Amino acid sequence: MTETKVIRSGMPFVCAGAAVLVFALIFGMGTVPAYIIGAVLGVAGFMAGRQLFPDRTVEVEAAPKSGNAEVDALITEARAQLDRIAAANDGIADAGLSQRITDIEETGRKILARLEEQPNMLSQLRTFLRYYLPTTEKILAARAKLESEVASGQGGNIASRIDSAAATVQEAFHKQLSALDEFRFINLESEMDALRQMMASDGLTEDGLSEAAGAAQEEEDPFSGLFSQGGK
Repeated sequence: MTETKVIRSGMPFVCAGAAVLVFALIFGMGTVPAYIIGAVLGVAGFMAGRQLFPDRTVEVEAAPKSGNAEVDALITEARAQLDRIAAANDGIADAGLSQRITDIEETGRKILARLEEQPNMLSQLRTFLRYYLPTTEKILAARAKLESEVASGQGGNIASRIDSAAATVQEAFHKQLSALDEFRFINLESEMDALRQMMASDGLTEDGLSEAAGAAQEEEDPFSGLFSQGGK
């Protein structure tokens, strides 16, 4: 949900002050007529500033108002995570992956909107908020940091595995949203377990680091400790 916010420009006041200052420097302000003229010039400068630098009206995301303080706090935190996912997406050149990340972000915001409308869904979405979404943020932030290496032809294997993980995340997000739309609830543990197992087998989680130690010597793995078991 968005709300309209007016951002007022301070430039009209600057223009008004500049007009009065210029008049005072040239003609002085020691007489009543001078004060009157200065006031008129100040008003004229203010009006000119309003025309040259009008206020801006923007749409901003409204603060959550679910009626539940815990839910509102979790939604605010989740929105910030989605903002960081969007920021990570800005640094990714792959058009297909970028489109997938955009879909993940938009789906995540829809899930949060459902939670705001029905805060009683918190028990079903707690794991999603505490583990699944933060993990997604970590995956995609790490992928964005690899972009320069991918562009130079390095780190392709790791980037490819993360791209595959993003597809798994996208599917899971859609499953969760569909469940909420149908007033059903699903448990994402199976999807998360599959994702953890896939990443562990590639040596990208703490569980898989010991098994991937030899491979890590050949190609440094920047994702050590990226995931943690369970959400906090």
